[in-house]
Formats: sequence, structure tokens, C-alpha cells
Amino acid sequence: MQRKADFVVNSGAIDHKSQRRDAPSGGMRAAQRVLQTFPSGTPAEPAAHAEPTTKPNLEHAEIYIERLDKWVEVRSRYLDWVDGRLAQMVIATDITARKHTEELAARQAEQVQNVSRLITMGEMASSVAHELNQPLAAISNYTNGMIARIENRSISLENLLPPLEKTAHQAVRAGQVILRIREFVKRSAPKREHCHATRIVTEAVEIASIELRRRDTRLDIHLGDNLPPLLADAILIEQVLINLLKNAAEAMSTAQTRQQQRQITLTASAHEHGIEFAIADHGPGIAEDQIAHLFDAFYSTKSDGLGIGLNLCRSIVESHQGKIRVRNLYNDGVLTGCEFSFWLPASSEGAGSAPATP
Repeated sequence: MQRKADFVVNSGAIDHKSQRRDAPSGGMRAAQRVLQTFPSGTPAEPAAHAEPTTKPNLEHAEIYIERLDKWVEVRSRYLDWVDGRLAQMVIATDITARKHTEELAARQAEQVQNVSRLITMGEMASSVAHELNQPLAAISNYTNGMIARIENRSISLENLLPPLEKTAHQAVRAGQVILRIREFVKRSAPKREHCHATRIVTEAVEIASIELRRRDTRLDIHLGDNLPPLLADAILIEQVLINLLKNAAEAMSTAQTRQQQRQITLTASAHEHGIEFAIADHGPGIAEDQIAHLFDAFYSTKSDGLGIGLNLCRSIVESHQGKIRVRNLYNDGVLTGCEFSFWLPASSEGAGSAPATP
């Protein structure tokens, strides 16, 4: 079958810079390159598309043409031409400007995520200092004790070993805190990988627990059995969990909830071909007229809040094709707290499941 093609090219499709002298033929060459690049190529044999042409038979692709330095969106469908032949209609639209805008938006979103992590750790600075002070104080006490006993010649080598081991353990503990915080706040490109909810929860809790201990808040963790793996940026999902855990602890502390009631429950369970994470507290809840605005940018219920955290949580969850929601919790009509939950789809190529407990 001899292949023939007609090209209709508007002025916007012509590369005026490089093809100004021969615009019509230049536009045709550009169209031919698009058609050759498109997966289906030029019109195929009729036998390859034997099903009725009343069906859409649509194809779609976004293609980068290196020679033109342009992105084009190409849509194609097969139809019956006026002379009875099977024809392929291909429409190529220049989307270079849209692609540049999307790339800029992605870079800005990445910057906001990085800045938000720094803000979170800045807000937790006193808690981090307290967390590090404990192993450092222990190291100081052990070493000073050993120095004093060595100077008095009142310790043997056998008795020197246990305090040295304890000193080393406290140094490792302090180093782990610093390393975990460094991994969380360091600038890195978004990276989606197959990961398990168990590890995400464990590493998020390591950081969030610093703030929870300072606020005398207990944390109960319940991880379901056979949780499916996720295709996600683990650091970003950790960021969501840390924000929600930190907010829950702050809400109970600000409301002066009795210490024995300062408890957060974190659950992760398989739900609708994905995983639902839920963080429930025993705080004062949220005013009903505020719930609809909680995830809006720059909206905050805190007097010193920036209104970034929850909006960023929603952006991260939705960028993973997930959903996030909030609701007040009631027991026999009495408000008992608040629950934030978000759902993420399971990886379509998951291999195995995570263990049920960290």
C-alpha cells in the first residue's frame, strides 16, 4: 500500500527562526517528523484496524522533538475518508510553554517541601536539643566518673569496661538522632520507589517521638497484616506523618489536655487497593466551620501558624494520587478528639508485603 499524507499546518506550527525562508515546506517537514516519531507512524494497513471506525480508536502521546527543541502533544484516530479509504488523522499541538510551566511548578513544589521540612525541624529545635542533651549528659557523667576513679587509682581495667561501653552506646544514640534528622532535612530530588508502610511509619515516628516525649504524649501504633507496598517518595510521606503527629501533640498540649489522656493512635491498614494511614488524638477537635478550610494555603487555626503544613500535606498526598480528610471523633455525642487520615494507592508491581510490626 502506497502511503500518502496531507498536512495542514497553521503558522504557529512553523519554526520561524530556522525556517523563515521556506515556511510552508518547513512546516511540512516539522509535521512529517512528528508523524514519524508518533508510535503508530503513518497510516497503517486497513487490516490492522479491522474494527468499526465508528469507535474512537484514539491514540495520544507527548513527544519531545530534539531538533526543534519543542514538546508536542499528538492525538491520532482512524476514520473513513470521503473516498472510502481508511485514513489516520493526526493532530500535533505545541505544548512547549505548558511543559516549561509544569517543570517550573514542580521545582517550586520541591522547594516548598524542602523549606517545610526545615521549618518543622526549626519548630522542634528545643525538643531536638532536649533529646540530644540526654545522651550527651550521660556521656559527660560516665567520662567524668571514669576520670575521677582513674586519678584516684580506684578502678581496675575490668571495672573500666562497663562504663566505657555505656559511653559508646550513648554516643551512638546521639549520632542516630543527628543522622535521622539530617536525612530528613537534606535537599534531595523527589524520588518514587517501591517502599513499605512499616518502614515509613518507623522512620517518621523516630523523629516525631522527639516532640511527643517533650509534650508527655504517648503514641500507640497499629500496623495491619499484609500491607501492600507503595510506589512513593518515602521522605515526603514521612513528612506528612510527622506533620500530623506533631499537630496532634500540639493540639492536646495547647488545650491543656490532662497528661493521662495525651495519647495519639497511629494506624496503617489495607483499604481499597491501597493503605489508609490514620492519626487520632484526644484533643479539643476542630470547629466545624474551620474543617472545610484546614487544607487551604496560609489558613491556620494557630495564632503563630503559617498555614503551610496541612496544605503541603494535601499536595503531597494528592501528588501520589491519594486522598486526605479530617473529622472530629465522638463518643455518645461527646467530642473526644480529632482524626486525620489519608489513603495512598498500592503499587501495581508490589512484590511481597511488609511485616506487621516495626
